[in-house]
Amino acid sequence: MKKIISFALLSLVLISCSTKKDILYFQDIKDKPETEIIYTQNKIQVNDILMITVSAINPESALPFNATFYNSGAGTNGGAGINGQNAMILNGYIVNADGNISMPILGNIKVLGKTTIEVEDQIEKILIDQGQLTNPTVIVRVTNGKITILGDIGSPGTYPYIEPNITLLQAIGYAGDLSITGKRNNILIIREKDGKRTYGNIDMRKTDWFKSEYYYIKPNDIIYVYPNGPRVNSAGYITNYTGIVSAFFTALSIYLLFTK
Repeated sequence: MKKIISFALLSLVLISCSTKKDILYFQDIKDKPETEIIYTQNKIQVNDILMITVSAINPESALPFNATFYNSGAGTNGGAGINGQNAMILNGYIVNADGNISMPILGNIKVLGKTTIEVEDQIEKILIDQGQLTNPTVIVRVTNGKITILGDIGSPGTYPYIEPNITLLQAIGYAGDLSITGKRNNILIIREKDGKRTYGNIDMRKTDWFKSEYYYIKPNDIIYVYPNGPRVNSAGYITNYTGIVSAFFTALSIYLLFTK
């Protein structure tokens, strides 16, 4: 009987153990030289909300081209209690299914697939070409950037952000890091690009993905962390090893009780 108990306990210990190879990030980092950081510009997508600010030498002449000019009264968007990011979203321009925004006076402007810098230059050119403003300055920001993180991670959910660029590591940090049972070698990223849905797989144990297109997260990316084998096998039964040990000793006690 002692041999059976010893074998069972040893089996539980082995099952509960994970090796460094399974858990540690960036295991090849010591072999990597310094690498150049390549910054990228996100492209505007359908359903993005753009905050556009137009200014000129004469500030009053630029007011009609700003959404806040039209929403500053008693209308819905100008009501009390709306501030910060909510105000930027409510006063922003939604990119419609055709990839256009509709600005006061200027009408429809095609912005799909362009960077915010390209749209700034585009609107400035339109204002000058139409004789609307002299030496205008246009600032464009995407105000509703967000990512969704699911699976075996600390705090799954959808996270907004306002930075022009965030990395995959930052996104995972928002969600509280991978659980100890999350698979480091197969992080799935689902991305919409040029009207198509693409899929990428990242091995967090290595660093070669630092140069991939998935190093920087894009707006509306979905990140999924797969659970490892033991976590999947335990689903629907006992979800932690303390419970397994407790169940084992309970079963053993019942066995000894009826075999005396």
